[in-house]
Amino acid sequence: MSEILFGLFALISALVVVFVIALSIHWGNKRETGLVPYVFYPVMLLIVVTAILSNRDISGNEILLTVQTARHPAGVWFGRLTSLFVIFACGERILHRLVTREVQKPMPMLLFWALLIYFLTNILSPAFLGSHTDVSHEYLYMFLAGYAGLLMTPNEVDKSIMSMRNATLLFLVFSAAVVAWNPNMVLNKNYHGLLPFLSVRYAGLASHANSLAPMAVAFLLCLWSKPYAWRSLNLFAWALGLGSLLLTQSKTNWIACILCFACIAYFGFREQIKERLFDYRRPQLSIIAIFGFILMCVLGMLLVMFGNIDAKLARFASSSEGFELLSLTGRDVIWQVAVQEWHKSPVFGYGLPLWDDAFRLSIGMPYATHAHSQFYQSLASAGTVGAVGLVLYVIVLLYGAARTAKASKGLSMALFVLIASRSFSEVPLSLAGFAAEALTHLLLLIIVAAYYPTADRQAVRARKVRVPGMA
Repeated sequence: MSEILFGLFALISALVVVFVIALSIHWGNKRETGLVPYVFYPVMLLIVVTAILSNRDISGNEILLTVQTARHPAGVWFGRLTSLFVIFACGERILHRLVTREVQKPMPMLLFWALLIYFLTNILSPAFLGSHTDVSHEYLYMFLAGYAGLLMTPNEVDKSIMSMRNATLLFLVFSAAVVAWNPNMVLNKNYHGLLPFLSVRYAGLASHANSLAPMAVAFLLCLWSKPYAWRSLNLFAWALGLGSLLLTQSKTNWIACILCFACIAYFGFREQIKERLFDYRRPQLSIIAIFGFILMCVLGMLLVMFGNIDAKLARFASSSEGFELLSLTGRDVIWQVAVQEWHKSPVFGYGLPLWDDAFRLSIGMPYATHAHSQFYQSLASAGTVGAVGLVLYVIVLLYGAARTAKASKGLSMALFVLIASRSFSEVPLSLAGFAAEALTHLLLLIIVAAYYPTADRQAVRARKVRVPGMA
């Protein structure tokens, strides 16, 4: 009887696979754009539903967010539907590229091979060759989405940016609404950061305040690149994004936001800034810049001379906040654990189950859900092979972001800076799951792939312009 049931299940599964493939081919047969730009909506909605159904309380201890609890059955089923949508949307674009006979936009092959090597060294290698083997369907989602992202066109990149913008705005609105409904679900009321007048830390419906902050930064970047047509909605979105970022009290992401804005300002308005700085008929901008620099230098000298910095630094270092900062909020201990696991399995690493419930229980760190560093995460879970694959991928990703910075008006470089700043303390380039952190990574791949041909044409035109001048 069991053999008949297994055979029937295999037959039904095969028919479902064939049906899905046929539906994907039929869906994308006469459509230039697919559903990949819209995967941001269900993923963001899944985070909202999961957080609300968890009925969590973080008012007294923010670390509780990092400890995984049992998910509500409705949240589990919504997650499965979201996964099916992501697989269908990404598979449809890949199948469309394979079966279409029309001339397609060339794929950036350097990024194609870099992503493949990164997947092989950080997912497949530790999954089958690590000291603790593990295989899961969740490891394929970001890989499929990444390759579907490499097939996007300039028309689809605009839709992707607007989808990311709209989905994150809805997420921030839901998070703000919960403040009035159940503030204990989104606010840590026992936090003392750099802002003396603020004793709360806002995590929203994200898994942590440090997770909400980069979401807010990515939202502001998309909003700058693709503002809303309605002025009132645009002002509301800016206020909500900046307010959410401020309340997270995430110093790293505050700095990252400034650097990202500088990237967009430089690559998007470089000519205008250069023209105004060296326009002696309108020297206001130059005067303001010089005066601001002099003022900063004077304030720095006064602070060093009369600020009694040594005593203040000593008091700060002896305080609990100073200890957290010097120890990188306890991350140095987690890094030591990661290095120890690398020493035990130096080639292929511990494996992808690293930092699961059993491992965290064995080391007495229930809050350590990952290595809190992209490099240490790859080093510990995938060994030296994974670390090398990560470095190669980051180099190629940086090259692609820099190459398309002008064509994307600085957005590609800004997103890379955001991901790079997160990599020191988080794991934004993880391929082991598909959550909010992965959306920024996916958006960067979409932008780089879509603007790569434009960057090539701009480089060719620039060379043609320089050649006559040299002659």
